[in-house]
Amino acid sequence: MAALDLVYNPVSGSFSQSHLDALIGELEGQGFVVTPMPTTAEGAQLSGSAELICVHGGDGTLRDTVQALGERAGETSLCVAPSGTINLVARELGYARKPAAFAADLRAAWERGRDTWVQSPLYRLGEMPIVSCLSIGPDSHAVARVDGKLKQRIGRYAYVVALAQQMRDWPRDTMTIRGELANGEPFEYEAEAAIVSHAALYAGPFKVSPEAALAADSVELITLKRSTRMGTIALSLAVMLRLPVAKLGIAEIRSCRRIEFDRCVTPVQVDGDHMPDCAYAIGPSGMTLSYVV
Repeated sequence: MAALDLVYNPVSGSFSQSHLDALIGELEGQGFVVTPMPTTAEGAQLSGSAELICVHGGDGTLRDTVQALGERAGETSLCVAPSGTINLVARELGYARKPAAFAADLRAAWERGRDTWVQSPLYRLGEMPIVSCLSIGPDSHAVARVDGKLKQRIGRYAYVVALAQQMRDWPRDTMTIRGELANGEPFEYEAEAAIVSHAALYAGPFKVSPEAALAADSVELITLKRSTRMGTIALSLAVMLRLPVAKLGIAEIRSCRRIEFDRCVTPVQVDGDHMPDCAYAIGPSGMTLSYVV
């Protein structure tokens, strides 16, 4: 069977050594040759010899792994053993959380071959890979103020606490956004908040745009022209209730190939993490990620 790098974050609040040991045991039991690769302060570390890389973590750890792969990202097979705060990619692809089921499913998918796997065109913000989503506005400001220790204790609910704190000092800053739609048409307009979604799901089991999907060769741009407190609450409630936000006039949705901002965007949330570095544009990398599923 294949040589497999198992990338995991040993200081994550959701990390469990017993779960990792069980995962390694089940993968080896299915015939994979497993090399555990803990992340460091510098990011994901890889052996360089694996045929398959398994990310045991959330979307942020997956993004760091893709970043570490660099130009080899389009040539390396990936899978995700769910862990971490939010697992949008793992949820969409249907990866099992229990080690035994995950390992058995992975072996079956590996034996079926590449033609059956999910191919996901990779988009970037500047040089930063985006594996699931990005946001600019009150959402990204809230992510920037998430307390790391609290996140370790209560997981995703730390984002709820941060957003509640954000209510006292609500940011509103108009951006000019321009780019190219999926059909090649140019666009330009103003907005105070934006979500860019490449995965079908956002912020957990929620779907903002019906067109969003890992396999799509476009990203969904969801914008609020006026990002008031009530407008943001309305968007959140509509998404949770699975209502069509565009038809209701709560937000505008466009399928895009390229997106540019009129200035350096900051703070920005990428795959659930605050990114202090800024960039002006989102576009295709020319590479396609291959998920073994």
